Amino acid sequence: MQKWVRNRFVFSIPSLILFLLFTFVPVIITIYFSFYSWDLLHHMKFIGFKNFKDLLSDKWFWNSIFVSFKYTFLSVPLIFILSLILGIFLQEEDRFSKTFRAFFYWPYMVPLVAAGTMWKWLLSTDTGMINAILSKLGFSNISWLENPHLALLSTVLVQVWVLTGFMMMLFITGLQNIPQELHEAAIVDGANKFQLFWKITFPLLKNTSVLVIILSIAYCFRNFTIVYILTTGGPGYATTVTPLYIYQQAFSSYRIGYASAMSLVFLIIVFIVSFFAFRVQEKESGEI
Repeated sequence: MQKWVRNRFVFSIPSLILFLLFTFVPVIITIYFSFYSWDLLHHMKFIGFKNFKDLLSDKWFWNSIFVSFKYTFLSVPLIFILSLILGIFLQEEDRFSKTFRAFFYWPYMVPLVAAGTMWKWLLSTDTGMINAILSKLGFSNISWLENPHLALLSTVLVQVWVLTGFMMMLFITGLQNIPQELHEAAIVDGANKFQLFWKITFPLLKNTSVLVIILSIAYCFRNFTIVYILTTGGPGYATTVTPLYIYQQAFSSYRIGYASAMSLVFLIIVFIVSFFAFRVQEKESGEI
């Protein structure tokens, strides 16, 4: 018994059980459902690869993939840049920095449903506070959530508001782990602030940068709650990201098998995007 306890593998058992229950088993069930036609009311009918064939000709599914990519590629650079800037300015351990860290980290702590509801009210065309302020300044009301282009941009900005504080804390941790001796030696050699950042600080943030990018892509690409609360995928299909489209097919159209097939394809795309992002960032960081 003591030998078993001393084995470090025993400490991974709880995580392994959670992984099996909430990741591996659901994936297996999803694979199983993807080969069936089922509307929750009637018996399941085996249809082979028909769901996947239908998926190939579903223009709205591929539109949702495009919207998800657009949403992600607009969000991730903003999250990365803003969180890095905030991390640089707030890395010192003083009262001022700690206060503002809490201020910027707060949005990440707010439940997404509450955050989405709050921003839906703020961005409302007729009763929103933002348009009320613009009206006081002499501007006309802006249809933040009704205009197809502005609706997507609005959801992106809310996503950036939610995630920037969390990513900022990751950068602060990375910045505080950089040995100060390296900066001091570079200053003695005549390096300016830009050279300090570009030649020393940023390359040493390689692992943190990779982590921030991968997490940002994971959060944004699978985003559902913010878009659902703010726009429900509208106007039209302008903000219908893939997780929302899968939800609509499963629980509005009751096409469980078809939604399962889309989930598998989306899972593969997420894996490819994450792997590609990791490899590109790793290569670029190694060349700096």
